[in-house]
Amino acid sequence: MSKRPQPLRKRILRRVSAALAGGLGPWFLRALSATWRVRRVGAEETIESGRPLTYGLWHESIPAGVALHRRYGLTVMISSHHDGELITRIVERLGFRTARGSSTRGGSRALREMLAASRHSNGLVLTPDGPRGPAHSIAPGVFFVAGATGRPLVATGFAASRAWRARSWDRMMLPKPFARVVVAYAEPIPVSRAAAREEELLAPLRERLAAAFDSAHAAAAATLQRWTGRPGVVGGRPRPTEGAA
Repeated sequence: MSKRPQPLRKRILRRVSAALAGGLGPWFLRALSATWRVRRVGAEETIESGRPLTYGLWHESIPAGVALHRRYGLTVMISSHHDGELITRIVERLGFRTARGSSTRGGSRALREMLAASRHSNGLVLTPDGPRGPAHSIAPGVFFVAGATGRPLVATGFAASRAWRARSWDRMMLPKPFARVVVAYAEPIPVSRAAAREEELLAPLRERLAAAFDSAHAAAAATLQRWTGRPGVVGGRPRPTEGAA
């Protein structure tokens, strides 16, 4: 059964929004992130170590993640959905390579692109709960990529002294101007090729990755608390201490 064509007005609006995002988005993120004061936790063993790794971050953390990692030579898996087209235009102009698809749509193509990218990319990046959630869920694609490339999986967490939260399904987080921002990297998790393919081995991996995300966001929150004396806005699953900006 063929898909119904989109109305002309909708197609035009999408093209205009994509053009605006590609033109203004990179400039906005560069300008905004230049005002942030940033601290990193666990960077020497991960992002700054030169090790070939796979990085996971929640969909809510895409703006901060993109702004803080544009100089590391990373390849990002982005969904084939329209929202993914907007993100692609932004991140490519910020210096990232991209692979289009997800674990649920265009996954096989995206996996092939990520495997090819692993030969010349310093790191591979995926959002386990993208592109449509539920928030903080873990699709198997992240394990397929880590297992097939032999690159251990690193969960990343974020916290900011002041941030906007979108009313979207992921409650996307964007640190405000002059915010103090902390990004924390969990200990790398090895993923075997067999584990990436066998369902009975995926359950413990999901639990371990979920715990790693919680640990990374908790480390970011603790560092921010020591730095500012306040809890700020913390990514990841809700915490009793999370404050509003």
